[in-house]
Amino acid sequence: MKKYVLLKLMILVTLLQTHAFTIYNTRYNNFESINYNKPATIAGDFLQLNNKNTNNIIVTDSTQIEAFTSYKYYIKFANLHNKEGKTYKVTNPQGKSKSISATECGLVFNHTSQGCWRVAVSCSNSNLYNESVDNRTMTIKLINDYGSSTIAKQVTLDSGVDLDDGYNYLGVTVEDNIISVRIGKNQLKEVLSYQLKENDLKATTGIPYVKAGYFVGPGAMISIERAVLSINDQHQSHIANLETQWTHEALDRHFAVSKNPYEGYWTYLDRDMEDQWLKLGGRYTIALVETDSGYDVIYVDGAQVKKSLWHAGMKKAEMTKTIFTDNFTGKWFDATLEPITDDVFVTFESGVILNFKFPVYKSQIRFSKVLNE
Repeated sequence: MKKYVLLKLMILVTLLQTHAFTIYNTRYNNFESINYNKPATIAGDFLQLNNKNTNNIIVTDSTQIEAFTSYKYYIKFANLHNKEGKTYKVTNPQGKSKSISATECGLVFNHTSQGCWRVAVSCSNSNLYNESVDNRTMTIKLINDYGSSTIAKQVTLDSGVDLDDGYNYLGVTVEDNIISVRIGKNQLKEVLSYQLKENDLKATTGIPYVKAGYFVGPGAMISIERAVLSINDQHQSHIANLETQWTHEALDRHFAVSKNPYEGYWTYLDRDMEDQWLKLGGRYTIALVETDSGYDVIYVDGAQVKKSLWHAGMKKAEMTKTIFTDNFTGKWFDATLEPITDDVFVTFESGVILNFKFPVYKSQIRFSKVLNE
């Protein structure tokens, strides 16, 4: 893992509270990697951008994030055009002006040339001219901007955040296809969580990289003190370790000439599991390939938990010979790519059933041989 580069905003590091057992490469922006060709200015330690137009301005970090990688993006920001009772003039492309009171700005993430997701922050009053009943609040919207703009989820706050033009921390975490949004003036608090749906995931299918950054809505003036991008590189290193030379086509060619009755495709049959110890990661189809020490178990299909981490040809398990016929010790790589090695035993039953036993976890999973017709 790359050494963390520590810059002055140490309080932000404390607030992030990175997840246990997750390794992140963290980047603290001095804004040299920001892509902006709009009228932006560097004011001391702050990047500022005043949007006087009727369209959103989007600014992204140049760092490319591998699609489906877990990452976090946080900023310490203020909307300097967020004062009670004030309006801000914007102009459309035809030169016509209008005034906006509830301006908004925030984060963009999973950004591609096709669109992005946004976390939009804006403040408003319930009754500005009657202090006895007025209540000023902040609305945080999670917006899908692939195609038409759709609000996936939103929440309204009246405490814990600066409701005027002061600084707040705002962050988004993308992990296991779940979006989590956190915000706060002094302490980050999760306020939104959203599970990406199949249609959401289709928007980035076939796109290798995404980006993160921020946006400035019409009339808003954003001031960014610091941006922090943290990318989880743990999965990537594990994936590299589990890569093999096998493809589906290569396996087909190999099995077509193999004389070993155990080599070939095997499919999920059943399980006997204690769910508090071990859970089924998917109804896997696997392939067995003989090695000098036993067999490599190659993943083919069927992952359900952390499906985006797996592709055909990755190693799912290893089987090592023992002195007993058709009995092996095993190493199983779970849905998170972590190895399970505690007393894993593997047996063939009647030549057509493959049984992985995990006695430490009081569980087993069985596969049946896919017989050639």
